[in-house]
Amino acid sequence: MKSKLNQSKLKLAIVSAMLLGTAGITAPAYALDASLSVSASIDMSCSITTTALLFGDYEPGSTHATAPLNAEGGVSSTCTTGSSGNIKMGQGANTTGTSSTDAIPLRRMVAAGDADSFLNYGLFTNTDRLTAWENATGVPYTGTGLAQALVVYGSIDPGQTSAVVGSYTDTITVSINY
Repeated sequence: MKSKLNQSKLKLAIVSAMLLGTAGITAPAYALDASLSVSASIDMSCSITTTALLFGDYEPGSTHATAPLNAEGGVSSTCTTGSSGNIKMGQGANTTGTSSTDAIPLRRMVAAGDADSFLNYGLFTNTDRLTAWENATGVPYTGTGLAQALVVYGSIDPGQTSAVVGSYTDTITVSINY
């Protein structure tokens, strides 16, 4: 009898397993779909750095009596690809008053310790120093996403014999419009 009872239990276990197996196959499966939106935007942005323009020694009574003292500085801008605008240079902290304008800046450096002594100078966009780098129009640029270096060409006017001994400085505001 024991063997019959075990066979019955075995048959019951097999039938139960089959029923459970087929129940899993015939049970309906549910799935829901949804959309996931993905987006981004890129705003125009720029950064700007400068490299000082250092003229060195100006000798108005000899070397620079008839020849200007030239030097170069720099502006580097990094702007978003596809952006565009202009890089402008202000008139400086020591302009000649009402005769200096954003379109035609008359720049000058002031002597340390002597607010009445100046050296006239210019900033230019080209090596022959004929096109002033001004604050009205400026120099156009188109952003590439990489740093773009521009040379600032400076020139101190020759023959400024009234300037006193000492060091001269000015500060120019450089801006990038985009």
